[in-house]
Amino acid sequence: MHRFTSPLNTSLVWLLALIGISPFVLLCCYAQPSADDWYMAADTMEKGYWQSNIDFYLGLTGRFFSSAVLFLHPMLLSFGAFKCYSLALILGLVVSLRWAVGGWFPETSSGWKWLLVVTSSVLFLWAMPSTAQGFYWGTGSAGYTLPGLLSLCLAGMFGRRCLDSGWRPQPVMLVIASLMAIAITGCTEVAMALFFAHLVVLNAVFFWRHRQVSRPLAILLAATLIGVAAVVLTPGNSVRRTWYTNDVNHVFVPAVLMALKLALRQLAVWLTFAPFFLFSLVIVSAWPAALQLSRQRAWELIVIAVVLMGGTLFGGFFLGTWSMGAAIPLRGINLLLLFFIIDWIILLAGIIALLRTCSIELPRAGVVLSLCAFLIFCSNAQMSVGNNIKAAWLDLLSGRAAQYEQQCAQRHALIRAATTPDVLVPILTARPYTLFFNDLTADPANWRNVGCARFFRKHSVALQP
Repeated sequence: MHRFTSPLNTSLVWLLALIGISPFVLLCCYAQPSADDWYMAADTMEKGYWQSNIDFYLGLTGRFFSSAVLFLHPMLLSFGAFKCYSLALILGLVVSLRWAVGGWFPETSSGWKWLLVVTSSVLFLWAMPSTAQGFYWGTGSAGYTLPGLLSLCLAGMFGRRCLDSGWRPQPVMLVIASLMAIAITGCTEVAMALFFAHLVVLNAVFFWRHRQVSRPLAILLAATLIGVAAVVLTPGNSVRRTWYTNDVNHVFVPAVLMALKLALRQLAVWLTFAPFFLFSLVIVSAWPAALQLSRQRAWELIVIAVVLMGGTLFGGFFLGTWSMGAAIPLRGINLLLLFFIIDWIILLAGIIALLRTCSIELPRAGVVLSLCAFLIFCSNAQMSVGNNIKAAWLDLLSGRAAQYEQQCAQRHALIRAATTPDVLVPILTARPYTLFFNDLTADPANWRNVGCARFFRKHSVALQP
């Protein structure tokens, strides 16, 4: 019987991790805070942790958990701690994915599990609309990347056993899982909607299979609804709605049409993306023979995956068109991509199982196929324009990331050493694609400038004209 864990395939998996994941780990050494990071850290310095959280929740938004993380901002300790925070996110992606894969595919070999983890991680990093907003900016990562990692951890805690009728988790585990579910809903509305939709489908699948309600899954759903209520019912949301005024936000038909257009366009982008084809080819060819399903179960997976992918894309974009009259920010699309990849794996599992029930032979991950897939990946990573992996290596090898770090450090030293309350700083000329989010402005009254000035305890900070 063919086994994926041959020395060649194992070596290719770790070489893929070296090429596709390690540059983002190294970039953490150059991560710098920006935008909201300044004023959230300054709030804690001036008002204290708890008062900052209360004011933020009641006066601005219902995102109670991501704000709780950000008011304990790592740069309150040091800028080095902020780099460690970014590193924890990158490594957390791999660890949480491994946990989730182990929970849902317990019968597979360790080599195959790492194959799925590494290829999924590389696909996600390559296709992310913005790595800067996803990993190297505190506010964007806490609101969107962190809930994705927590969702994967929950998937690992429960695993496929949660669909068994006799599954009874320990009460402590159920309490921890419920608190994690509340935390996910309190990160951002996009995370709340995606997690809630997937949890509802999980409850529905259990009921479909056993014609009864799963008490643990129902408890987790109830905890999620508590988190949803805490977000939706906050007075801060009424303030947030006043930020956007156009003919689409809070107008149902235009919001639906715009969300549908954005979702279809994003679907076309991802499905015509070469790495998606390579990812699918590798997963199909290496799919373990031990994962056998009946035709009914195969169709169930296909239907579930299509429903989830459609709901993820349309629902995610609808949140933006309904509340803002615009597309959700790139950091939000990062989270859509993570859930889309998860649902894509479910779809592949259903299609493979269905083909096997029809006695259709699938290509196996032999030497020729593995080498060809890896070489195509390398050539595409080298030749394609604007992909994150190539950009990450260029930012590192060209020195742009190091220059960005040096210019930020010089700016911070200049502000601290200034003897006047009003400080002018030079613009950041090094702007690495994978790291840089935004800069200060020439207007000292701009909210980014005000936050930076408060953090350094200056009257004003602005760019030199």
